[in-house]
Order: sequence, then C-alpha cells, then structure tokens
Amino acid sequence: MDCLDEPLHLQILTSLASNYAHDAKPSHSDSAIDILLKGLPPTQSSQNGVATQNGLDEYDEDDEWSEFEINHAISYAHYVSSLPLTSNYLDQALPRLKTLLTGLLKHGDAPSSHNATPSSSTGRFESSRAGSNGQAQLCEGLVKALIWVAWGRDGLRVEAGNAIVNLIKKVGDMMTSRSGPTFALVILNCIHSVLAHCPLPPFPHSTNVDLVSSLLALASPQHLIKLVQQSSSAASTPARHISPRHTTFTAPHPLTPGGVVILVTEIINIILVTSILPSTNPEESQKAFAHQLSGHHFPFASIHADGDSIIHVAARQTRQLVGAPIIQDDVELLSSTTEGKSVLASAEKTTLRWWSDLMGAGELDGDTLLARRGSLFSLGGSEQDEEIELTVAVLHLMNVLVLHQSEEDRTQLSRIKLLLSDNSTITDPRVLEAAFICASILVRNNPTLGTSMTHHIRRLLMSPLPAFEGEMAGFGGEVPPAVVAASKCLAICIEMSSNDDLTSSTLYSLLNTLSHGPGTTVAHGTASARSTPAGHHHRGDTDNVTLKTSHTGGKATEEQRKLVAVTAVEVVSRLALEIGKDDIIHLSISMLLQRLRGVDLATESTIVTNLVPLALAGNNTDLVEVYRAFSQISRSSHPEDPRRSSNAVLAAQTTLAKGLARRLDCADGYLTELLTLFADKGTQTQMIAMAAHGYDARDKEQLHQLRQESEGRVSDMKSWLAALLIPISALLSHTSYHPDQAASPELVAHFRNLWFLCVVFGLSGQAGRKRLSDHEWNALGIIAEKTPALVLESSNDYVESDLEYNSILRKDFATSVQQRQRAALSEYLPHQRHSYEIRAMTTPQTTLLMAIYDLEEARTLRAKPSVLLHYFCNESINNSALIGCLDAIAQKISSTFMKQLSRQVVTHSLPPSVASEVCKILVACTHRMRKVREIALSYARQFLETFSALLCDRQVVFTLLEILTLIRRSCEMQYTDEYSPVYDFSSDKMDLTLHLTDDYAVRNEIVSQLHGVARQWLTLAISRAPIEVQSTLQSYLNESRDVLLIDSVEMGAGLALHFSKAISRLDRQETMMPVIGGWPSDSSNLVASQFASKNYFMGELSGARKILLTGLNDLQEGSPAESSAAEQLAFKSQMAQAVSNIRTKTQPFAVPEIRRILLRAVSVLTASPQMDRDILHYLVELPMAAFTPLAIAAGVDAWTWLLRQRPEAEVAIIGAISAGWLHTVRARQGLFSTTMNYTDPFEVPVEYSPSDKKNMDLELAKARRLLRPHALLVQVLSSQFQAIKYRERGVMVSLIRLMMRSLKAHNSMSTHPLAREVRFALLLFGFQMLASSRMEALLELRFRDRLFQAAFSWFAVRPQWSFGSDRIQVGAEVKLLEDFLLAVQGDHVRGDHSTSSLNDRTPAFLVQGSRSIQEYTAQHKDRVKLLVLLVENEISRLIVWCNPANETGRPAGPNVGNLERSTTGDEWTRLVQRAWRFNPAMAVHMGERFKNIPVQTEISRLVKSDPKAVIDVPEALHFLLGDKLEPNAKAALKWLPVWAATPPVTAIVYFQPRYGNHPLILQYAMRVLEQHPVELTFFFVPQVVQALRADGLGYVERFIFETSKISQLFCHQIIWNMKANTYRDDDASQPDPMKPLLDRMIDMIVAGLSGKAKAFYDQEFTFFDAVTSISGKLKPYIKKSKPEKKAKIDEEMNLIKLSVGVYLPSNPDGVVIDLDRKSGRPLQSHAKAPFMATFRVQKERIDLPTNASIEISDEAQMVKTKYDVWQSAIFKVGDDCRQDVLALQIIAMFKNVFTKIGLTLYLFPYRVTATAPGCGVIDVVPNATSRDEMGRAKINDLFSYFVDKYGGVDTVTFQKARLNFIQSMAAYSVACYILQIKDRHNGNIMIDGDGHIVHIDFGFLFDIGPGGIKFEPNSFKLNHEMVALMGGRESQGYKMFTELTVKAFLAIRPHADQLVDTVHLMLGTGLPSFKGEPTIARLKNRFQLQLGERQAAEYMMGVIRNAHENMRSNVYDGFQKMQK
Repeated sequence: MDCLDEPLHLQILTSLASNYAHDAKPSHSDSAIDILLKGLPPTQSSQNGVATQNGLDEYDEDDEWSEFEINHAISYAHYVSSLPLTSNYLDQALPRLKTLLTGLLKHGDAPSSHNATPSSSTGRFESSRAGSNGQAQLCEGLVKALIWVAWGRDGLRVEAGNAIVNLIKKVGDMMTSRSGPTFALVILNCIHSVLAHCPLPPFPHSTNVDLVSSLLALASPQHLIKLVQQSSSAASTPARHISPRHTTFTAPHPLTPGGVVILVTEIINIILVTSILPSTNPEESQKAFAHQLSGHHFPFASIHADGDSIIHVAARQTRQLVGAPIIQDDVELLSSTTEGKSVLASAEKTTLRWWSDLMGAGELDGDTLLARRGSLFSLGGSEQDEEIELTVAVLHLMNVLVLHQSEEDRTQLSRIKLLLSDNSTITDPRVLEAAFICASILVRNNPTLGTSMTHHIRRLLMSPLPAFEGEMAGFGGEVPPAVVAASKCLAICIEMSSNDDLTSSTLYSLLNTLSHGPGTTVAHGTASARSTPAGHHHRGDTDNVTLKTSHTGGKATEEQRKLVAVTAVEVVSRLALEIGKDDIIHLSISMLLQRLRGVDLATESTIVTNLVPLALAGNNTDLVEVYRAFSQISRSSHPEDPRRSSNAVLAAQTTLAKGLARRLDCADGYLTELLTLFADKGTQTQMIAMAAHGYDARDKEQLHQLRQESEGRVSDMKSWLAALLIPISALLSHTSYHPDQAASPELVAHFRNLWFLCVVFGLSGQAGRKRLSDHEWNALGIIAEKTPALVLESSNDYVESDLEYNSILRKDFATSVQQRQRAALSEYLPHQRHSYEIRAMTTPQTTLLMAIYDLEEARTLRAKPSVLLHYFCNESINNSALIGCLDAIAQKISSTFMKQLSRQVVTHSLPPSVASEVCKILVACTHRMRKVREIALSYARQFLETFSALLCDRQVVFTLLEILTLIRRSCEMQYTDEYSPVYDFSSDKMDLTLHLTDDYAVRNEIVSQLHGVARQWLTLAISRAPIEVQSTLQSYLNESRDVLLIDSVEMGAGLALHFSKAISRLDRQETMMPVIGGWPSDSSNLVASQFASKNYFMGELSGARKILLTGLNDLQEGSPAESSAAEQLAFKSQMAQAVSNIRTKTQPFAVPEIRRILLRAVSVLTASPQMDRDILHYLVELPMAAFTPLAIAAGVDAWTWLLRQRPEAEVAIIGAISAGWLHTVRARQGLFSTTMNYTDPFEVPVEYSPSDKKNMDLELAKARRLLRPHALLVQVLSSQFQAIKYRERGVMVSLIRLMMRSLKAHNSMSTHPLAREVRFALLLFGFQMLASSRMEALLELRFRDRLFQAAFSWFAVRPQWSFGSDRIQVGAEVKLLEDFLLAVQGDHVRGDHSTSSLNDRTPAFLVQGSRSIQEYTAQHKDRVKLLVLLVENEISRLIVWCNPANETGRPAGPNVGNLERSTTGDEWTRLVQRAWRFNPAMAVHMGERFKNIPVQTEISRLVKSDPKAVIDVPEALHFLLGDKLEPNAKAALKWLPVWAATPPVTAIVYFQPRYGNHPLILQYAMRVLEQHPVELTFFFVPQVVQALRADGLGYVERFIFETSKISQLFCHQIIWNMKANTYRDDDASQPDPMKPLLDRMIDMIVAGLSGKAKAFYDQEFTFFDAVTSISGKLKPYIKKSKPEKKAKIDEEMNLIKLSVGVYLPSNPDGVVIDLDRKSGRPLQSHAKAPFMATFRVQKERIDLPTNASIEISDEAQMVKTKYDVWQSAIFKVGDDCRQDVLALQIIAMFKNVFTKIGLTLYLFPYRVTATAPGCGVIDVVPNATSRDEMGRAKINDLFSYFVDKYGGVDTVTFQKARLNFIQSMAAYSVACYILQIKDRHNGNIMIDGDGHIVHIDFGFLFDIGPGGIKFEPNSFKLNHEMVALMGGRESQGYKMFTELTVKAFLAIRPHADQLVDTVHLMLGTGLPSFKGEPTIARLKNRFQLQLGERQAAEYMMGVIRNAHENMRSNVYDGFQKMQK
C-alpha cells in the first residue's frame, strides 16, 4: 500500500480506522489494529502503555517522517477519536498520543534545512518539513484524540488537559526559536480549528486556568513583536492574517499579530464559555471528531453563517448563552479561586489593551474603521477584515470575562451602549451584530437591564445607523444579520423586563416612523410597490437609498428616513418571530397591513417581504389576511397602465407558496386566492382590450392610436399574467399537495378559468411556448401536471348551461375573438370533417377544446396522459357536438405521447411514471361509461402492443391481473348477493380500487373483453421477453394471497399460472416439437417446483436446523433431513401454549399464525422417523380450538398435506378430528349451537326505524362463522372417507362413532336457514357411509334410525327460506337436497350380518317398534316416503325462492313434488299420522307446507288427542284452539300451563270473547305476556288496550297495571293510548264504551306511581302538554296568514321549559336535550291547527362491527354510543292518528320479517303516537321531499329528479339511489297491496336523500278510499315514471323489483295469522277503515294462504302486472292535481 498516491493512501487508512473503531469490542489490544500501528513512525512504540524508543542504533533524530508514516499516525489518531466512549482502549491510547505529539513537535521545530522551497503564501523560504499540510492534519488528529480520551475517561482528563497546555506552551517557545514561527503558528491554527469544532470536556478549574494563562502568554507583546520583526524581513507582498488554505507546501497559519490574537482570543473564549455552560453530549458531536478540518478557520464574525456541515462550537455556545441564563450555583467561575482571579485580571488587562489599540486614541475618520498609527496591529499590516474580526472576537471575550466576574461590572455594558448608539462611528455591521449578541447575553443574565436596554435599542433603531445602511446595499430581500441580532436582542430585553405592555409599545414606536402626515416616508414623486414597472428591480433603488448619508441636505434626510422605516419594518417582523406568541404575530401583521399603503417603494417592498415569514408563523386567519392583502395590492396596481405592477408582491407570493410545505391545510385557500386573482386580472385584461372598441370609429387615426395603446397595455397585462404563473406553480410543486385529486367543483372552475385565459391570451400551446420565458413555461407545465380535469363527471348539462354562461369570458371579448379561436382550433384539428363542427361552435366551446388540448398536451409531455379520459366521463360532453373534436384531440395527444415514448425508449430514458399511467388506463378499461372504456382500451392496446416490454414491469402486470380478479369477483355478486350490488372493489395486494356499474351484463362484457386482450398482450410479451414476463407472473403467484378452501378462485392467478408455464417462441427447439399424445407441451414442472409452499416451509426449518447445528460454517454442505428431538419438543411446547391462549382468550392468535405453525408442524412430522403423537394431537386440536372457518381451512390444508406425505397418520388424524368434532357436540359449538336458531320474527323487538342492511350483513357473517367450520369438516371427512373406505377399518370405526353421536344430538343442531346445507351434507355423508359399509345388523339399523331422526328434525321447525340473496347458496342447497333425495330413495335395509355370543340361536331383534327385520323394512318404506315428500317440498320451495318470477335460464321445477302430486286424501291422513309417530313437531309443521284440508284436519285431531306430545311446539296451539274454542278441545286445555310461549300478539288474541274467557286460556295468555320482555310487548300497546274490551276477569287490567310499574315508558305509552281510545271520533264527542274503564285504569296507574316514577311522569306530561297545547292556542288563528300563525307558534315555543330526561311520545328511545324555538311551522289545514317543530334528541346505538369473524358472544360486549339528531315532529289536534299507528305497526312487522330472512328491502315505519282523542304526534321523515313538491319545482319526472340530484345514469351515486328506490318500492308495493293503502297521490309519496321511496299518511286503508270511493287500483301504484327510473320494463332494475316484490310477498305469507290478528284486535275501535269482519276476511284473503309457493308467486306476478302503469293510478293523480 506504500506505493499508493498519498491522498489515496490516507483515505484508505482513515476508512480502515473508522471500520476498526466501529467493530471494536469494549476491550481489545493493539493486535486488533496491527495494520495501523506497523506504519507508525519508527521512533516509538507502545508496549503495555509505556512509550519506548526502538532502533536507537539506526535511528537519527534528523531523519524526516515520511508522508506515509504521517498518514499512519493520522489514521491512528482518527481511530482513537472514532472509538465509543465506553472502549477500554482509550486508557492505552493516551501515552502513544502524547508520544506522537512530542515527536511531531521535535521534527517541526528542527532547524531549517538547506533544501528549502518557496512558500506559495509569502514567497519566503521555509523548511519543507516545517508546517506541512500532513503535519497539520496529524496535529489536528492528535489534539482531537486527546480531547476524545478526556471525554471518555474522567481520570485521564487532567493528563489530557495538561498535554494540551504543554502543547500551547511549546508553541510559545517555538515562536521565538531560531527555526522561525511558521510551524508554531501552524500548530496554533490547528488547535484553534479543533477547539472550534470539537466540544471540550469539563476540565478541572486548574486546567482551565493553565490553558487561559498559556494562551495569554502566547499572545504576549514579545511574541507579537517577534512576529512583526520576522514579517518585516519578508517579501513586501500584501499580508493576510491567515495563509491560503490549499498551499502546497505549508499549512494555513496566521501571518500577522492580529491573526494570532484572533486565534488566541477565540480559543480563550471557547474555554471560558465551556466552563460555565452545562456539559454537552460528546457522542452527538463525534462527527466533528471524525471530520478532517484541514486548518479551517472560522472567525467569530462568521460563526452564524450557513453551509458548514459541522456546527461551530462558538455558535452553539453563543446560542446557549443567548437562550438561557447561567446558573451560578452549578458552575465554577474563574474568579472563584485566587489563581483564577489573577488570570482573569490578566485577561481583562490584555483585552482592554487590545480594545484600546483597536479603537485608537482618536476618533475614526474617513471610510476606514481603524485609522491609527503606532498600534501593534497596524504595524503588522492588518487588513480591515482582519481588524473587524479581531474587534468582534475581543468584544466577545470581554463579554465572557464579565460573566466570570463575581461582582457586577457595568464597564462592558457602557461599552456596548456606546457601540449601540447614534454617536457610534461603527460602520461595519459585523461589529454591530456582535454588540447586539453581547447585549443579549448580559441582559439574559441580568434581567434588571431589560427595560432600560429596550428603550435604548428602540431609540437606536429609530436612528439612521450607517451600519444598517451598509447592510441594505448587499442583502436585497433578505433580512440583514445585524437586524436579526438586533431583533433577537430586543426580544430578550422585552422578555426580561417585567413590563407586559413593552412589546406592543415597542412595535408601535418602531412603526410610528411609517406614519402618514408631515413626516411621511413617501417623497413627492416616489413610486410605491403598486406602481413599480414590471421589469424594475429593487436593488437599484436600495443602492440609491443606502448611499453614504449626509447630515445636511433634504435628499440625505429623506434617504435617512427611508432607511429608518425599512429597518423598523424588518425589526418588527423579526421581533414578532423571536417572541413567537400568536397575539404578537397577529398584532404585527395587523400593524404592517395598516401601514402598507402610502409608503415609499423600499418600505412597501420590505413590508411585503417581511409579511411572508409572519404569515407562515401566524394562525390561519392571519395567513389568509396576508395573502388577500397581496392580492388586493395586485388588483389595485394601476388598471389604466397595466405595465406597472409589483415584483415585490410576486416575489412574496412565490415565497409564501414555497413556505406552505408545512401548512398544506391552508394551501387550498391560497390556491383559490391566486387563481381568483389570475381570473380577475384576466377579466381586467379583456376590459382593456375592448376599451378602444367603445370609441367613435370615424376618427381612424385616433382609433388606431387608441388601439395601439390598448394593445400595449394588453401585452403588459399578459406579461403580468405570465408572471403570476410562477407563484401558482410554486404552490403546486409541493410533492404532497394534490389539488387534482378529488377536486371540488369550485376549484375545478378556477383552474378552468386559468386555462381559458391562457388560451385566449396566447399563454399556452405553441403560442405560449413562443411568448413565455423558460421559467414561466416550466411553471405552466407544473400547473398542468396538478390541474384536475376541466370538466367533472358530475357536471350535468355542462355544455348547454355552465359552459355557455361562464363568467370568465366577457361577451364582447368572446365575440371579438370568435373567428380567431375557430381558426386556431382548426389549426389544431386540420381534418376536413371537423371544419363544419368548428364553424358552428361558440367561443366558449372552442376555448374549452383548445384548453383541453393545451392542458393535456402539457400534461402528456410530463408523462401523464390518463387524465384525458376523464373528459369522456361527462355525459353532457358525450352527447354534444364537441365529442367528435374531443375524440380527435384524444387521438392526437395519444399520438404525441407515443412519439415521446418512442424517443425515450431509444435513449433508454423512459420515466417511471409511465407504468403508473398505464395502470390507470387499465383501470379505466373497467369504467362505468362505455365511451371511457372504449378509449381507455384503445390507449392500452397502443401502449402495450407497441411497447410490450411494459409487461415486464411488475406494477403493470400486477394491476392487469388484479383487475381481472376483481372484475370477476364483481360478476360473482350477481349470484351471491344479487339484490345488493357492490360498486367498489379493492385489492388487498396493491393500491387499486375499481368503481363499477351495477349492470351485471356490462360487467360480464368487461371481464370477457379484458380477459381476451390480456391473453393477447401476455402472448405478445412472452414471445419477446419470456424469461422476464414469466418471472413477473411467478412473482405474482408467489405473492398471492394466503388462500385456503374458502374463496380460493381468482382469475388473475389462473391467467398468471397459465402463461407462467407457457413455452415461449424463443425456445425454438421445444416449439418445433410436435404435439404428442394430444397434450400441448408446457413448463408445468418448473412452475410446480417453484411454488410448492410445502417445500418452502420444509426448507425454512431445514435451514434453521442447519444453522442451529453447525452455525454459519460449511454452508456448502447439505441440511439435516430429520427433525431433532429438541425441535419436536419446542414445537410441542409452542403449540400447547397456542392452544391454551386460544381457549383462555389470553392472547390473540391470528389465522396466518395458526397456518404458519400448522404447516411447520407438518414439516416437522414429515421429517421425523417416528410420528410424535403429541404434535399430531396439537395439529388437530389447534384449529379445532380456534374453530373459525379460516382456522379449520388452515387445518384442512395441513392435514391433507400430512396424510399424503405420511399415510400411516390417517387413523390418528381422523381419530383426532373425530374427537375434536365430538367436543363441539358437547360444547354446543358451530352446528350444534342453538344461539342462532330460528325464532319468530315477532319474538324479537319490533322497532320503528328504517331498514338497515348492516344488521342483515352482520347476521349473515355470524351465521357463516358459526356453521362454516362444520361444513369444511364434513367436506374433508367425506373426501377422506372416499379415499380410504376400501382399506382402513379403524378410520371407518372412528367415523361411524362420530356420526352416531352427532346424529343423536340432532335436537341440538342449529335451525338457522344457512344450517340447511351443513345438516344435509352431514346426512348425505351418513347415507354414503351406510351404503358403503357392511355393519352389524343392530348397528346398521340404529345408524339408519338416527339418520332419519336427524333428517326429520329439520322439518320439525317452520319451513324457512334461504337467508340473504345468495343464489349460489340456494342452488347448492337444491343440488345437495337432490343428491340427498337420491341417497334416501336408494337406501335399502340389509340386516344380514349379526354378531352374537350365542351360536345356537338367532339373535333377538332389539330395534324398538319392530319385531322383525321384515316389519322394520315395511316401516322403513313409510318413513322413506315421508322423507321424500318433505325433501321434495323443500326443493320446490327453494326453487321458487331462487327463481320467483319463473324466469327461463334459472333453476325451475314442478309446482309440487312428484310424490305430493300423486298423494290422495286418505294417503295424506296416513302420512300425517306417520309423521306424528316419528316426530310430532314435524307433523304440526306439515300444515304449513301442505295446504290441503286433510292435512289440516288430521293435525288438529292429533293435537287435540295427544297435546302432551307437542306442548313444546308453540305453533301447535293454533291447531288446538283454532279461531275459536271448540268443545272437543277443552279436555286438552289442562296442558296450557306448560305449553310453549307464542308470540305476544297471538297471546293477546286469546283474551277475545271467541275463546270464552276460559280461565286456562286467559292464564296462558297472561303468562306468555309476562314471560316476554317489556321491550317486546311495548310494541303491541294498542292491541293490549283493545284487549280490555273483553277482559271480564281482569287479567289484561292486571297485566297493564303490573307492567306499568316495571317500565315507565310502557306506563306513559299505555296512558296516552288509553286516552286516545276514550272517544271514537276526532272531536271527543262520541265516548267509547270503554271510556269509564279506561279512565279508571289511568287514574289507578297514576295513583300507583310514586317517588322518581311520579316525578318523571309529571315532568314528561307537563312538557308534552305544553307542546301540544300550542295547536289548541293556534285555532283562533286558522283564518289568519301564515306569518301570523308562525309568530304565535314562536311565542308559545319560547314559553316551553325543557326539563332533563323528557322525551317525545313518538321517540321513547331518545331524550330531548334541546329544541329549536324558531322551528315552529304551521301546516295547511282547513279547520284544524297542526304545526311542526324540531327537537334535538339524544339516542343510543350499538356500533355494529364490520369484522365478519365476530364472536356470537361478543354482542353483549358491544359498546353503546350516544348521538344527537334533530328530529322534526308534527303535532295534531282534531285528527285521529290511530289508523296511521296501525298501518305503521304492520309495516314495522313487515320489516322484521324481511330482516329475519336477510331480504334486502327497505321500509321506514316512522313513529306516530296517538296521545288523546283526535291528538297525536307524528315523526317527520328526515331529509325527504314529496313527489308533489318536485312537481311544484318544475321537475317533470322522477328520472330527471334523480339525474339532477345524484348525477348521470352511469354514476355510482345515481345507481345506488336507483337501487335504494327499487328495494323500497318493492317493499312498499307489498305493504300497499296487503293493507290496501289508498290516496296514493304525489303528496303522500316521499323520496328521501338516499333515493328510497317512503309512503306517508295512511288515512285510507283496507275498505275505504278518498270520498268513500275506491277508485285507485286494488294492487298498488306503479306508474310510468317509476318504471322508467328503474330502467324500463326489460331492464335489470325492473326485473330486480319484480323478484323482490314476489319474495316479499312470499316472505310475509307464513306470518299472515299474526299480521291479521294485529289488525283484528283493533276492530273494536270503529276506525273508518273497518267494515266489520268482512274487512278482516278480505285482508286474510289477500295473503292467498290456500296457494302453494309457486302459485302464490304467480299470483303476485299478476298483481304486479295489474299495477304496472294502471290507468286508474294516472287518472287519480290527475284528479288530485286538479283539486289543487
């Protein structure tokens, strides 16, 4: 390495030393760095820390150290200073460092050699080895290493300090030696460089004293005189106080006495400040120790300059001194000891002498600072810069010496005050800056000086200081450092003072220099920033202002005044920033804004400039005020002469834009302001351009002159507009700011205005390229990149409305440029076919097209062509005459982009953003609009077919494949959730979301098209770059989702797999191979080997075993093939802990973790010579313990892998699975859980709230999570059974045991609708086992019995539809049932294998109920027939549900099963009897499946004859009691006390007289009502009250009274309802027969209240009476105007006192916390006074989780959250609301039915509460408008309304709203039909904010209509506009409506009895809609209960056809319109 060049040699050694230090151990020896030590100078070595001398015989002291030896020494020092402070080697390093330093000094101080070389700095001859750069670097390194050792070892700190002291003393000796001072001065400079950058440790006091003393001696007069003498003998070249840095032969060093004193002063300053400041963390500054300083000199005068990567120690110390006072108790001052005082006195004396020499005896004269004679510094030939630096250094040192004084010394303060006074003659700003810093330090440590110094500095700043004057000439827009220091000082003085008003008074005092009046700063004829020419620069004016001032003459006085004003503004700004308080910043901004007008140019420019940092530091309001002020200045800048504007404002706007990087929350506002300013200036420019057109054209010469002037002004305004592009682009250039994403319509309009103006003024496109400067053109490109598309998709009717009537183009100007714009557009699109279109276009249209072209071309040149597609998203443009030209523009821009790509491809400079743009275009290929898809696909074809290498890009390939996966998944939704399309599909692999149409046909078209072109693209790409493309495809597969058995189908992965194994055409040999055996060759083997996940996990553990056994050695050898015992033990321990954590729920365990540990466990087992039973056990127990679908799927994956690798584990695995399965049976988990069993929809609370699909989705997710695990287990067991049924008897025994115990628990199996699949899959598995196994006869027969028992148990509950809208689920269930049916029909009894211990006789037949195998076989045929009948019925029901409209192409079947069709009346009776024998509950529910009379009769007979068998079946009670009590049923009534509870409404029915008030029936009804929770019976309060009519024995009365005590809400509601029923009419003139009873009941209930209940009652009823009384008080105002009524309501509302806890009767689930006292509104009524008011109601809700894996038990832990809602309510007096209550009750019950089966329908049963005769409260449907109101708003039809409100047909918002309309329309259609709701005019049909239709006002139900005539159709209202909104009669939407309507009808039919009973109970009210019992009969008939499911569906289809565009509906609407 010695042969290397010296700098490279040093660099290598230094890097090596750094690496050694980084890797050094805490304790190491010299051997670790032997390479560094061997090259050290041979004079010494270190052994055991003792310095010795080697080679004495050969060594000569005169021998020079070679450069390479010096390099080794430098690297060794660097190594030491790079060690961590904890290294023990620091102790060993100190002796060697001292020895090296001593050797260096000896060689440097040697006498001059005869071999001398000229110095490049002075021209003198010096020794070639004295003071070389290498020696200087070594000295620096050794001093740094000494300091680092001192930092690391407290015990060595004194020794290291003494070494530095000795070094300084040696320097002093060498300065007077015969060898000359050069080397000594180099060493001194090195010491200074090190101490200036490397912080000193806290040396002992004595060491600091010695350091200061030695340094003072070094700067003694004799040394300085010696230097002067030697300098005088040198050449007469100009001296410099520091020699040049890059001198070849000699290192930098001082050459003058002043230079030496500067270094000494600054070193002393650092030492003294270090001793009084807290110790720093040296490790934070280790970078400085490792940095090569090379003699850097940083004088105090420049320590605050930026640009150095290493922080100057003095700068840091100064900041600390300025920032915080010195804590006297924590430091040891120099004056604390005698030696210190002596040194301190000496230092003070010396510095005072230096200061006197610098200041001189006389005053300053002329332009020089120091004009002295006889001064030591002047004798040395010091230059002015040196003396300035010396002055600053000495001033700082004098300040520090004051800090070390124990007593107060005012001398330094006086000295600083003198410098900071108007009598000061200091003209250099550096001295002034130092004076301010020193003053800050003194005030910080002596707060009493704060006030006086504040006033002193304030007076100073109000004077024209020459120092500031000199500053102004050189800094332009930046704040001078002296001003910054002055502001900082002033801030500290104010902070230290106790005067709170000092800040504001200071600000006012300073800014008073800007006040208007006689002393104004604006001279006559002086321009301000508003009137500065655009090309004018401020520097010229500043130079004029800052000329040397004169004390005489008006001009000088004006210049001084300007200087003071500028200084005051800068100080005010910096002062506010230094103080940092929001109120001070706000005050400063306000004051500067107030003084912005009427000042001179320099002052105004300064104000504008200094407002920017204030605005960035202030709050958002201040920021807005500032940038609005800038805009105002720009707007008011001489509109008549636009060439005059303000560069200062533009610069400030640009700076502000750049500074908003951390305030991007304000960026939108500022951007809007700038764009608005641009638009305003554009409008102003148009006005100027048209100014000449207003003059009389007869004087042509004058007109020509006016036009020339106008053109000139317009040209200047265009230049101003071009300049304004720069601040806009500066704001948009922030990388994290994207206003183009999700831009608001307002922002888009602003950007559109900008581009319109750029087009019409020639600032964009080719014209702009010629006109704009490069800077402005680049700014326009940045703006183009961040500009959103100029037209939003949601802009309806944009072309005809918004575009034509835009305000940015003035009409007269647009007319004047029309022809020019058309010609320009024709140049853009020269093809003849566009000429006619362009000629017919208006100016806005041509401008829009040109703006789009210019914008998108600029954006495309920046590689962003995808935005152009957004313009085709606007339906208005697509349907306008612009579309042809826009197509041409798109083609042209695409061509431009292709050409650019071609150039970039050739130069290999394709930007990375191209791939992202291609991905966006691929996403656009799935857009909802066909036009966008077509153009996007065209783009994609061009790019990917021309540049097929793009398909080597990971992002492009992944995006393409993910799109295919997502779009196919979206098509699956048609079958899995057909009535709730999902619009957004996101990838979990990458940041990708598709927004799709709801049209499934279009989705299928998209996926087919994309799949086809993707295959073409991949084929083409593989033909060119097969390895790269296939590698990318394999990466996609490798990063594929962790899929299991669940949802494992992905189109993207399938396509990737297909092409990843394809043979490329480049493999020419294989492509020549013919097809052999009909199989096209591929590389499947390669793909399979790369994607074997099992090999991955085995390899992972194999590698781990390798490392554990052998470490990192011998990696070339193979890995262990067998797992070790330790490995198996570790797995057992971890898996046992995992099982424990899951069971105890102490630690969450994610499914990926479960799968990982399972697969690793399998790899352990496959590598084990013997199977470990414990691991086998945990392999099954772990997923079974978690028992979630994904956990079981992960288990199945692991089990199947193990069984294929180790078949001998089959028995153990199946046995463990069986054990786990049986554990679920015992623990009631999954299939054997009853938590989600079928319940009647009216046995859960019925709520008055809108339908919520979230509830259904949550129910579906819970059910799947509950049942899916067993379904997966059945799959794996069935599959395993088919594989081993011929050979493994042990497995068969285990499976039979599993089945027997599972089937025995059939009564515990879930009865949820989704349990159908898993139950029948288990049964089918059982029949397969039965058919494939030869069992012992008794086992066979019992196994078969249990199979049939389990099958019959499914039919022992009410028939159920499938849950949700999953057509695939229903289809799978139908297919499963068909397979099950075949298995049942193929089952036959064998019984030919009996096992007995008695060989001499036939075994007894031990099957209960049969005496022989023959009898058993006969009975078996009966139950087979029965089961076949039931299964066929189930299949037919599911087929109807899957295909309600009997549509071709969907599953279809006969209306009834084959067996049902062939069964006669008597046979039905026998079947029912057999069913009763097998399962009585099944027989009872056959009555709902089979509607014929024999079935109903026989069930009734059986129930009455044997009621005990069905007492646990609530539905059986109907067959016992019927519609009335029959005599033959009385004997069975004794079982009623133990009969299962019916739903509440059924129980209430039993209080009616038709049941004879039988005590047992009444007791049963009473028990049921009490058994149900109050929340459930609460809903049926109206029916409970009506039950009092026949309450002869007082049961209902007692129930009401007892329940009122339990629930206060029930109490209140029952009282209100009883009050409402005391009279039959609205006017309370016709008492109800129940009135006395009701009055007595009310009094009894109220009398029974006490305490809080009574107080709550009084509070609530007082509040409600106060509200409802308003209606009564409003009656006298009925004939008056609405304003008068409104005033009366407001007056009464103000009198209402709101108490805590009150609620609205219609909202008992919420508390009224406020009311809008101005919300009262009178409603239209001829004779009554209803009004509406709004209340703020607080409610509670349970936030439903979105996690599909929610535990069933977690529902109890769901947190309730409170929320507030403003609820409007209508209060009626004189209107009977009970009919509305009944209608909404039934609608709410409908909603419960739909929710219970997951049918996606929408109903909103809003609340109506009848509170008194003819009185009630009605909730207002929120955010809804009636169809009648739309008509009054001139909305022609619903379709137009939806387009206007939600956007075009292809928008997601419209499609969601349309879907909501369809779902609600279907539900309300069924409700209107069943209830015969009439008066369905447009005023009673509402559309809410989400598009749902909501019916209101149910005054006409059942058998009445308006006017007593039922003119409307008997079906429901379905007119033309409704069908058109759905999409037309042949549309997907109308088909969905039809199917949902039929399904809704089918869903409610099973619950017809309860619905009818609810109405029947209200018959006694005498409501107008009731016409006696016939009304109830007709109501029941509308359910068509006698029909089967298919007949009922066809019947409802007929109702829909009748309703469709029924003429009677249209006529009725017209009649209602005429009435108004």
